[in-house]
Amino acid sequence: MAAKLVLLGGFLGAGKTTTLIQTAKKLQKRGKRVAIVTNDQGKELIDTELVRNNGLDAEEVTGGCFCCQFEDLYKNLTLLLKEKQPDVILAEAVGSCTDLAATVIQPMKKYYADEFKTAPLTIVVDPSRLMDNLDYKMDGKNKIFSPSVSYIFEKQLAEADIIALNKLDRFQHEEIDGVIKFLKQRYPQAEIRTISAERGDFLEELIDLWLSDTVGGDKVLDIDYDLYAEGEAQLAWMNILGDLTHLENSTFDPKEWVDSFLETLNGHFLREKMAIAHLKIQLGQSNGYVKASMIKTGEAPIFTITDGSPNKQFRVLLNIRIEANPSMLDLIVADAIEATNQQYGTHWKASYHECFSPKPPVPTHRLILQS
Repeated sequence: MAAKLVLLGGFLGAGKTTTLIQTAKKLQKRGKRVAIVTNDQGKELIDTELVRNNGLDAEEVTGGCFCCQFEDLYKNLTLLLKEKQPDVILAEAVGSCTDLAATVIQPMKKYYADEFKTAPLTIVVDPSRLMDNLDYKMDGKNKIFSPSVSYIFEKQLAEADIIALNKLDRFQHEEIDGVIKFLKQRYPQAEIRTISAERGDFLEELIDLWLSDTVGGDKVLDIDYDLYAEGEAQLAWMNILGDLTHLENSTFDPKEWVDSFLETLNGHFLREKMAIAHLKIQLGQSNGYVKASMIKTGEAPIFTITDGSPNKQFRVLLNIRIEANPSMLDLIVADAIEATNQQYGTHWKASYHECFSPKPPVPTHRLILQS
């Protein structure tokens, strides 16, 4: 029997990974075997580590989006199919990717329908990002990203079969109602669902839609690939893996270190008018980790702590996606690391470092439906 393939898209910071992990756990409780494929432009991903730390089978496609790395995606899907025999595979597309219907779902339907049955294309969205990016109040005051970056965000929503409005727990009912009204007017063909991936609200209903016989991925859009490429080029991607050690072999508090580092970083970003798309930092050791995330410049980070005990050394993983020049981002992050090291008497030794802007998207396949 063909495995159900659920493709999850949405802009950076929407909560795709949390949605993926929580729905995977609920699927397992239903007796389903579940596997996961993560995706990113770079390497050394907090998301993949987080998925595996939750006891889930995962492979990753790096170095480009699913559409441009389609053969790698298929290789990983068949590997999971052979080794894990999953009933459901959840595949999370990189947050700056769109045109998934034409470049992933349609090729899957045409070439690999015997192996995979595709679920409706689901796009996860953060209400605050919607308010900022598409300016749903139409007053022109909230937009923070350049038009080409906002173009990607809009096209993601336009091709969705299901729009999963996430982070329900962080907003007032009136705010959510206003966003739902806007989405229904702008994307009348999409199924609008509200969820809280963090709390688990309404995920069972989302899973029911995935497991139904409803097919999706038929909203093939007219995409301006020059504008799409321009939007991706506006974004800088940074991934750093390293070790943080106290110079005098003393213990230090990981949350305090992260707080100070992000405060310094945030100050730089505000001064340079650099718009965070998604920032994640994790300080870990064998017993657990301190993880902080941000999706907007100037806002306080959100922490997830499984073990915040002081220690002499931590493994550090930093992922930043931001509208900025990569060289400028490198300088700013180096300055923030140095300032925080001086404050706490620590030393950061990087074992992996990359900072770049994505290359123009060149899909392996792009299938347009015949009328």
